[in-house]
Amino acid sequence: MSATNPTAPSLRTKGRPKGTGAQRVFDGLREDILHLRLPPGAPIDEGTLERQFRVSRTPVREALIRLAGEGLIALLPNRGAQVSKIDFAEIPQFFEAMDVCQRLILRLAATRRSDNQIAELRQLNQAFRIAAEAHKPVAMSETNKAFHSVIATAGGNRHVEDWYEDLLKTGLRLTLSAFGTAFVTGDVDEDYYQTVVDQHDAMIGALAAKDAATAEALGRAHTDLFRHRLVQALKQGGAHGFSLD
Repeated sequence: MSATNPTAPSLRTKGRPKGTGAQRVFDGLREDILHLRLPPGAPIDEGTLERQFRVSRTPVREALIRLAGEGLIALLPNRGAQVSKIDFAEIPQFFEAMDVCQRLILRLAATRRSDNQIAELRQLNQAFRIAAEAHKPVAMSETNKAFHSVIATAGGNRHVEDWYEDLLKTGLRLTLSAFGTAFVTGDVDEDYYQTVVDQHDAMIGALAAKDAATAEALGRAHTDLFRHRLVQALKQGGAHGFSLD
């Protein structure tokens, strides 16, 4: 499936592979995976990547190792690589972790955020609102992730930030998979996304006021909102690439 993203902020990448060739492979393959152009379980052929990016085997291997470290691909002994499957059985554990981490990161951010970060959050939430009104699901998903990445940085704890960033990457894949039909039809659940915008606004207000208790409570509400929406999508059969294996 193909999707375009003309306006969304770039996804953050940490620990990028060395070398221009490896970086191009890493960035291109990562984008294809996150946007479901390569769906969960899809095989990855190294020779095809060499030809596509016009690089040798070494940069391809560097990129694949880094993507495996992010959990986006699985390196299979004697069988090459494939896009990591999204394990349906692990979704409850994901939400348990997200509940704890999101409440913690918002509490930390409420006491450590800068005025510049508050301004950036306002800009990103406005960009999210515009993407929702334009019915652009990829831009919405990536802008949402960028919004929460700013909060992660504002928390001022590298270890918690890394944990939260890993959960955000999983959440992005879940969003793009569970709501995948929106990429084809352009359908957007306007009530749901308006609630997301409203919760973002409330988070910004709590962070600006340095109200840690309210920020933490909003973190839990935000996780619950996503959980309920994902369960609804699964019941409606709209998810792509989920596996019980």
